[in-house]
Amino acid sequence: MTSSEILPQDIKVKSEDVRLACAFISDAGKRAEILALFAFLETLRDIPERTTEPLMGEIRLRWWYEALDEIAEKRPVRYHPLTEAIKAMVARYDLSPVVFQDMIEGQMPLLDKGAVTVKEALGVVDRGEGNLFRLAAQVLGEDMALTEIARLHGMTQIKLTRGLSDAGEMEFSHLKREAAKAAKALPTALMPLALPSGLAATYWQEKVPGPLSKRLRLFWSFVTGRI
Repeated sequence: MTSSEILPQDIKVKSEDVRLACAFISDAGKRAEILALFAFLETLRDIPERTTEPLMGEIRLRWWYEALDEIAEKRPVRYHPLTEAIKAMVARYDLSPVVFQDMIEGQMPLLDKGAVTVKEALGVVDRGEGNLFRLAAQVLGEDMALTEIARLHGMTQIKLTRGLSDAGEMEFSHLKREAAKAAKALPTALMPLALPSGLAATYWQEKVPGPLSKRLRLFWSFVTGRI
């Protein structure tokens, strides 16, 4: 049975940038699995936005945490398309359920409304995108952290959705410089994970790239290995 056959078909990723980037993953099964990982983090990030009380958000995050306990302990797992996908990937690639749980716990600071500081956001991103990219690299056959690339992508997303109370061009320049350096050393198999970060400069300036320019930028980054 292929990985594409064991993944539920109703898993959707909202981010067009991620969907376009993952199109550069030639293996359809692995592409579906990477999209499922991104969908999982999107689901966690939606919880603070959809709840008005931190306690309610914490209860929903706890639901996911307990689902990972069930996967880790090989007990019957509460149903959700993503729990099915994660269960399959944990078995197929020997992924650690604890890493998924760290992703979940890492989103707790976002339950408090309002803009966050750069330090707070880095904590959220390192446990969110940082863990996500590490798991995605394992699925693609590499054991790499991709920390700098994950930070550029994740910090840009936090700035867009929640705001960063003390971030400016200097902070972005540092994130961009470190991510660009890391991207040059990436194996070709992992380059699709870095592609959305190539659009970070546009989003940081609160602009929206057009459909054609977005596709051209992603293609250029994939071909050149630069973001």
